Order: sequence, then C-alpha cells, then structure tokens
Amino acid sequence: MASLAPRIIAYLFLGIIFSAGPVLLIAIGTGMERALFVRSSISVEGVIAALRPAHPYRYGDKSRSPVFRFTAKDGRSFTVSSNIAQSPSPWRFGDLVPVLYQQDHPENAHIDSFVQLWEPQVILGIVGGGFSVMPLLILLRRRRSRNLIRATVVGG
Repeated sequence: MASLAPRIIAYLFLGIIFSAGPVLLIAIGTGMERALFVRSSISVEGVIAALRPAHPYRYGDKSRSPVFRFTAKDGRSFTVSSNIAQSPSPWRFGDLVPVLYQQDHPENAHIDSFVQLWEPQVILGIVGGGFSVMPLLILLRRRRSRNLIRATVVGG
C-alpha cells in the first residue's frame, strides 16, 4: 500500500504533461486566425510614435513594445500599442513601419514583421511540441524496459 501513493503521483504528473502538450498545440490554432488576418488585411505605412517599457518596474529590463500611428485608407488616424515586446527593440522613435489592419477594425492593427505577427504561435508550438514529445519518450522508454524484463525472464 505504501508504494501506491508515489505511483498515483507519477501517473498524475504524466497526465498533466500529457494534457498540457496537446492543449498548447491546439492553442497555436490562433495561427490560422492570424493567417486569415494577414491575408485579408490592408497594408499601409505607419510611424513609431513611442517605445514603452514592457516591464517598467524591472530595473535593467530593456524590452520595449512599439506604439505606432497610421492613417487608414478612409483618412482616420489610429495609434496602436503592440503587445509584443522585443529586446533590443529593432525600431526607434520616428521609424517608418509597414502596418496591417482590418478595414472593419483598424484599432487591432499589427506591425508587419515576423516577430510581431507570429511570436506567440511559435512559442506555443515549441513548448506544446516539447510537452507532447516528452511523455511519449517516457512511455517508450518504459515499454522498452518492460520488454527487456520480459525477454530476460522468458529467455533466462
């Protein structure tokens, strides 16, 4: 009975890891949404209006989120703050940047760069892939060791 508790904890741990990987891989489904956004967006030129600190209370953190301004095709001007911070920031105040926006929702515009458009999906894909592969490797190793034990018992 004493060995039952560690076994339950181990299976619970494996279950969490097993479920975390596919959940994160499903979350990269937002990549489809982003691809549709890119495909149906209007491209205009914008300008970097500011670079705000991503973590203003961390001393020495140089991550910056760009704040950019652009004028939509209908003549309205929008200022949008990106939620993707980069360190060091590839932009400076006043730099011209390509901007993508939806005609119906220009307030949800994005700078047209790989990091600004795809970073969350890439991170979720890498972490989700890792969490999906690790449990499979554990199970394969366990299965191989069981087969070795059976072969030793049967052969010996």
